[in-house]
Amino acid sequence: MHAFGMLVLLGLGIVAVSGIAARWLTLVREFWAVALVVLGVATAWIADFDLFSAWTLAVRSHALGIVFTGIAVAGAGYFWREVLLFLESLSRKHTDEARTLEKAQNLHRVA
Repeated sequence: MHAFGMLVLLGLGIVAVSGIAARWLTLVREFWAVALVVLGVATAWIADFDLFSAWTLAVRSHALGIVFTGIAVAGAGYFWREVLLFLESLSRKHTDEARTLEKAQNLHRVA
């Protein structure tokens, strides 16, 4: 269970890092999945985190276990990104940001 918790939290961490990088790098916005996979594999490699050995699953080599764990971390990160974007859209809907923008820019409704 601890390994799953680490997977989820590492996924959230790489989403935060890629979100910070997206502020300054315009290419990251276009290659979210690639950026998450690179960050996920790098994070798993630096932490020497092999999810498959933690769950006592046989993998051909320890290095492949780390790479596959990094891909799983990237998948968790991609899931976190979608969840956070959904919550952001709910927040915008709740505060009715469209009405605020219409008033600030002196726009009128068409329909």
